[in-house]
Amino acid sequence: MPLGLAAAAGPIPPKEPLIEVVVTLKTRDQGAFIGRLHEAIPRARVRWRYRIVLNGMAVLAPADQARRIAGLPGVAEVYPSVRYHQSLYQSPAIIGAQQLWGPGLATAGQGIKIGIIDDGIDRNHPFFSPAGFVMPPGFPKGDRSYTTAKVIVARAFPPPGLKYRYAKLPFDPVESEHGTHVAGIAAGDYGTTAPGPRGRPVQVSGIAPRAYLGNYRVLTIPTAQFGLDGNSPEIVAGIEAAVRDGMNVINLSLGEPEITPSRDIVVQAIDGAARAGVVPVIAAGNDFDVLGYGSIDSPGSAPDAITVAAATKGGAIAGFSSGGPTPYSLRFKPDVSAPGVSILSSVPVHLGSWSFFDGTSMASPHVAGAAALLRERHPTWTVTQIKSALVLTGNPLHARGSEVPPTREGGGMIWLPRADQPLVFASPTSFSLGYLRRGRAVQRRVTLADAGGGAGPWSVSLQRMVSGGGVTVSAPGSVSVPGSVILRAQASPRAAAADSDGFVVLTRAGQTRRIPYWLHVSARALGRERHTVLRRPGTYRGNTRRGRSIVSSYRFPSGASSLGLRAHLFGPEQVFRLIIRGRVANAGARVLSEAPGVSVSPRLVRAGDEDRLTGYPGLPLRLNPYEPNFYGIEPVVGVFRPTPSAYDLVFDTGSRRVAGAFTFRYWVNDTTPPSVRLLTRTVRAGAPLRLTVRDRGSGVDPTSMLARVDRRDRRVLLGANGRVEIPVGRLTPGRHSLLFVVADYQETKNTEDESKTLPNTRRYSTTFVIR
Repeated sequence: MPLGLAAAAGPIPPKEPLIEVVVTLKTRDQGAFIGRLHEAIPRARVRWRYRIVLNGMAVLAPADQARRIAGLPGVAEVYPSVRYHQSLYQSPAIIGAQQLWGPGLATAGQGIKIGIIDDGIDRNHPFFSPAGFVMPPGFPKGDRSYTTAKVIVARAFPPPGLKYRYAKLPFDPVESEHGTHVAGIAAGDYGTTAPGPRGRPVQVSGIAPRAYLGNYRVLTIPTAQFGLDGNSPEIVAGIEAAVRDGMNVINLSLGEPEITPSRDIVVQAIDGAARAGVVPVIAAGNDFDVLGYGSIDSPGSAPDAITVAAATKGGAIAGFSSGGPTPYSLRFKPDVSAPGVSILSSVPVHLGSWSFFDGTSMASPHVAGAAALLRERHPTWTVTQIKSALVLTGNPLHARGSEVPPTREGGGMIWLPRADQPLVFASPTSFSLGYLRRGRAVQRRVTLADAGGGAGPWSVSLQRMVSGGGVTVSAPGSVSVPGSVILRAQASPRAAAADSDGFVVLTRAGQTRRIPYWLHVSARALGRERHTVLRRPGTYRGNTRRGRSIVSSYRFPSGASSLGLRAHLFGPEQVFRLIIRGRVANAGARVLSEAPGVSVSPRLVRAGDEDRLTGYPGLPLRLNPYEPNFYGIEPVVGVFRPTPSAYDLVFDTGSRRVAGAFTFRYWVNDTTPPSVRLLTRTVRAGAPLRLTVRDRGSGVDPTSMLARVDRRDRRVLLGANGRVEIPVGRLTPGRHSLLFVVADYQETKNTEDESKTLPNTRRYSTTFVIR
């Protein structure tokens, strides 16, 4: 450009300063978004990329470009940078815990025992100094070499046959991390020095700093991606031991997709602990930004548990925190919220001693510590009364300037000064109205009792958060305590298929108590669709062009758009019905082939009801955390430990344009891994190894195949009719070793709810000879 033109334009304006924002995405293709970002805003720079706790990135851009970034394709939300001050690292103040500690920490958890059911506690960490503690009568218990006057129980629960060298220890010196962080939040010692912002020392405390800790290590299985995991039998054993040992509160910051509640032994154990007088506190899960509403984990689905959502310390709910209802049993959850973002707590010394973690795993021990404080201060309160005190007295949480629905926050962020004087107890602690059919009405009763100073008349009003069209929710204008409140909901014949939720608000003399409610109007349009009954497992043909476009969405979970899984399918669907008789381990189906241009997406639901997915397995996702591509899209759906009933296998489409012919495989009770046979044990130099791989159940999953020859990974080539070739290159003559691993499609649905890890995976070890 000629210099004269630049001069004629006047002085060059100063560049806008760059600000930092966090951009979350709807799609997992971060590279494509970065390309669009640089094209639209050349000055923009990506500072951090998030792939685990968030799907997004921190971006530096001119201050006036935030709105433009929000409008780029694939953007879910743009969050401003928020500075957290030093005082906010002390999360006990966020929930008012210090106001209950009393003079000289007299009521800071004295004598109360919190069982941490997790991956082990580093008893030697300074956050758990035994100074000033006296071992209570009857303790220590378990492995005494791992106990102190603060950590008074140390037990490990490895699964049978696990040969990992640290599996039987209450603390793994290599892999244990999570439990130490969780324990510090719940009951770390008062006034412990930790490195704070920019390395400056700060004083930190657990929520119940004078409480004892019980260490129940149920997570003992090392994994490549997820640290230490554990299976349900060992988790139940840990719960059983904690109750037997006399713990007052237990915390489980762990979870799995919900299955049929009557066949979920961990849920049953949690409710059993509550009946035995132990307060169970459980993390809600971290799947909202992946699966939306209906993403509550098990055992957080347990009715008697206090299930905890995660919030920021400023009160913007954490985007990852799972939302209710429970996906399979349709219960109202979560119950409460607590801080779960940027939480400073202890980690084992070899990992740096202190770290900031995010997750409902961090929110849950805040509530466990809170329950310990209430239990000490009110020893006659029952488990249900402690839960009620926390639920009814919470503070509202907000997002984008408005309070979030109770299916995200429960009763809100716990606030202990109010929970300590709840005035009234509610049983149950929420109005969970479930599904409401069009043209029908439903009502639920909550009983109110005097908690001290709450007897007499209260005004009753409704705080509606989400209100579906054609739904009327009503309650009486007043109630006298002790007494009961009846909430009634009615749906018109043309009511919208949508959620309605909010709070029943009790008010008296400036005091307010809130009881959350939730319902969903269910259209159940799938019952009008023709269906074909599948009489036996096998391979079948289908054609969605023969179906009608009656159903476009399924729940719960409600959506998974961030994974690339379509939340709405507006094309025609075809329905096949399967009847489960007796107690079976699993059932499912997989799309095997599609005609050119055809794209079908399967779902598995209770018969005739698109609003009753079989939980997470009813979506076409990989759910096994031990396999590659966790939460990846896979056209496989299923049900785990189903109740005997009729189920509908629905093959849906995004539009009529992609409807057409396909084939699928249907199986029941697949508990056997594929079979493997080496065709010849003597191979000439340069020739590949040849094997046959077969599976009579769900079918061989080719993505699961792994081959190692003499401990070196080799390619696996697929042929027809179950034939597999493994090129071995120019090996020296003589004997060599082969490890071949293969799984079936049922394995993509298996989780820790199974009796063992990877039950549908075959590990075939043998030798062969090069001549």
